[in-house]
Amino acid sequence: MKVVNDFINNDFDDNNGEFTTLRITCMKADFIPTVRSLLAQNAISVSGDEALITRLSSVLRHKTHVFKPNAIYDYCPHERQEPTLIDSINRPITEQVLYSIELLPERFTLTAHIHSATGCDSKTIHTKLNPNLNLLGNTFNAIYRRLDESQLFMICRNCKQLVSAELCNSDTCASTANHTNSDKQSAHQPCSATFKQSFDTRLVDRISRYGDVVSVFKGEEQIEFYISSTDWPHPHTPFPCDEMIDTLPLSATLDEVNALRLKLEAEQRYPAPCYHCKVSYNDGDAMDLASFVDFDTDAIVCYGCASEQYGIVY
Repeated sequence: MKVVNDFINNDFDDNNGEFTTLRITCMKADFIPTVRSLLAQNAISVSGDEALITRLSSVLRHKTHVFKPNAIYDYCPHERQEPTLIDSINRPITEQVLYSIELLPERFTLTAHIHSATGCDSKTIHTKLNPNLNLLGNTFNAIYRRLDESQLFMICRNCKQLVSAELCNSDTCASTANHTNSDKQSAHQPCSATFKQSFDTRLVDRISRYGDVVSVFKGEEQIEFYISSTDWPHPHTPFPCDEMIDTLPLSATLDEVNALRLKLEAEQRYPAPCYHCKVSYNDGDAMDLASFVDFDTDAIVCYGCASEQYGIVY
């Protein structure tokens, strides 16, 4: 897979003052948990300084916030219930917990807990010594990325359950961590014989994104693509809404979703700048300028400028 299809994050390492690059392909991203799904599954435990926990919780809440777009005439946004890190303070390390975070003024530690039939194998995957407590933006972003991009656990393509990555071969439950070429041609160990982590993989959502020209929402029945618009249910009452313009089945990959999103964005006329005031407007907030001038143009004019410049009364 080409680099352009990768997620690329430059992560500043405060320990040595250098940037390190973390990469995970879109295909791999389809099969690893998100931070939001970990929080929703009570799969994170956090301990340490309560003030630091509160600050990290705020960062994670901002990065994992997802909400359903507003349909026309739907005046009440359908906010998804947002899990928070605060709810995970001092949670016991049971089979439900996959990661633990310890935040002490002198040290931040992120540990993975890989459960099996014989017990739990804990691995420290990130440590930050003597963090600058006044400048924690990069440090907290690094913790988020290491959680969101961790490939220690994988979702099996066949059984759709979460297993240790060591038990995965081509994203499918396998009998051993290492395989010869002949092994890869043979049938995999049945999924029922592989230890599964306590995790509902249906909550993993790397599809939904809001704020682009075309927003994407992963619904219960399909993947939906929206553009922002303004509706006028009453003559003097504008209502911001989101208009669905296309869909894909839930089985679509992240690459397929991104490809359609970019295609749809290239086809959109709005948002566009007003010919006069240069402010960008969504569909429903402006009209064709060609209706008011004696030359050919694809430009738009906002309602305010239409009134000011051309005497249009609304």
